[in-house]
Amino acid sequence: MAYSEPGSLQPLTVLRGESSLAFVPVKHPDNLARFEKDIWLRAVLTPDSGFSKAILELPTYMLGKVDIWFQTADGTVTHKQSGTYYPYVEREIRNAGVAFRMPDGKGHPIHVLMRIYTGAPVNFTALLWQEDAWQNYSHANRAWYGLFFGGMLALFVYNLFFAFSLKDTSFLYYVAYMACLALSVVLYSGLAEEFLWPQGKEVSWVLMVAALGSFFGVGFVNQFLDVRKRWNYLYLISTLVAGTGVLLGLGLTLDLQVLNVSFIVPLMHSILLLGPAYYLSVSVYSYLRGVRQARFLILGMSVLLGSLVLYYMATYGYLVHGFYLHHVLEMGLFSDALLLSLALSDRVKFLTEEKRALDRKYAEMQKQFSREMINIEEAEKKRHASILHDSVGHGLLVIKQQLDALTKDKAHSTMDHSIQALKKQCDDVMHEVRSLSHELHPHILSNLGLKAALESVLKRSLDPRGITWLANLEAAQGLPKAVETAIYRIVQEALSNIIKYASASEVFVSLERLHGGVNVAIKDDGNGFDTSESRGGLGLKMMKGHVELLSGTFHIESNRETGTVIHFYIPCPEG
Repeated sequence: MAYSEPGSLQPLTVLRGESSLAFVPVKHPDNLARFEKDIWLRAVLTPDSGFSKAILELPTYMLGKVDIWFQTADGTVTHKQSGTYYPYVEREIRNAGVAFRMPDGKGHPIHVLMRIYTGAPVNFTALLWQEDAWQNYSHANRAWYGLFFGGMLALFVYNLFFAFSLKDTSFLYYVAYMACLALSVVLYSGLAEEFLWPQGKEVSWVLMVAALGSFFGVGFVNQFLDVRKRWNYLYLISTLVAGTGVLLGLGLTLDLQVLNVSFIVPLMHSILLLGPAYYLSVSVYSYLRGVRQARFLILGMSVLLGSLVLYYMATYGYLVHGFYLHHVLEMGLFSDALLLSLALSDRVKFLTEEKRALDRKYAEMQKQFSREMINIEEAEKKRHASILHDSVGHGLLVIKQQLDALTKDKAHSTMDHSIQALKKQCDDVMHEVRSLSHELHPHILSNLGLKAALESVLKRSLDPRGITWLANLEAAQGLPKAVETAIYRIVQEALSNIIKYASASEVFVSLERLHGGVNVAIKDDGNGFDTSESRGGLGLKMMKGHVELLSGTFHIESNRETGTVIHFYIPCPEG
């Protein structure tokens, strides 16, 4: 191989060995493409090379201009051309890569001269294909790209849907990043010339799009791992470096002569390698700090970084091209896109778990608040009941005693009828005060326990109305105070509803210990109601609320023929 200034030498002169070029043996990876130079490659293919009716392929897409001359033994020279800077429609073999059909040497050696002009570092091993093998290879390439772009499109649509439905900017960064990955493959694989610019394109967008992909990738990782809040300095540095890569890529695309191309391209490659390195390092660090959702990021970035390393090793000549190595970057890009999609799904899972945990915490806080409110309410009721019983009740008792004294005084005998009326009114008021005091706070519950309090409320509520009742309350001993209060209030409210609405003649109350808790049933033989139509009044909601605050269950069975049964279960320890 040898180098010269672009357009300074006549190809036939070089082919005949009449130029001043000093050819040296190719030695990978020292003989990289030199920017803005004509690269000359010369070889002699002997008959045992297997070139008869063969296809010569340069298995790399990053070649701007490739001119090739074949000279057969009879002196005939055939010129062919390919490359991204030549129109695709002028290629002898319509393939995204660079390939030429060999002339028939008729058993004699063929002299081959190639002139290559490129804007990127390149090393390759030229391959000779037999026709059948070449066709199979071409079909395999087509099938691979079909699978690749089909999979990328599916991931794109899937995550774009989540981006808009969840309104999570991480998904938008990911979608933009993935679009850049797919577009990068279109550009560097030669498919852009085949489908987008068959007449040729003036500039290469490969590094620009790759830089944009790196920028969106950095944005994705920073957003996904919340780097800005955790480590703001990392966020600023990573964004600055990725933004610099975009500016350099833009300068190359627009051909801005700010810096030398031979300096910018290796710098761009370094920045593009720093991107995955940053993804990987910040993901590992986040995972070690307890951010579990970084696990798929670690896998994705590891695969991408590995594929980039292999790709550049092949580009710089440390590895020999093969089908899989030829597509290793695409495999890495797709694997990265798939794993990052799983990372986003993982993120949704973790966010859902966090939401559920917060919901549980909120529900527990709400329960605790309601318990405290009930405790405060019970304390206020107890205080007001004491005021009614001790102060108001005592005052009424004093008035009654004074009225009794007046009835014994003969001097006031003419007032006896009025005094008797006042005494009766005073008795009625005292009865109401005692009833109200008991409703506000059942002192008997505090003093004698739940069994006595329930029997008392059954007698006071049902006996005056002629309703027969039966109670099985032997298991009402040793219950926690909160459970006793809840059971008493629920039974009290249930009896109130029976009196108001049921027109019942019999009521049965049962309380039994069951499976580490207490099971209560309140049954009446009244006219019942249709539970499917009834939404439940304030009383039913109050009963259900008392049970749910203690993590219990509440259920009503009722129909118009057999009456109503209220079941509720409250878990509580024995003793």
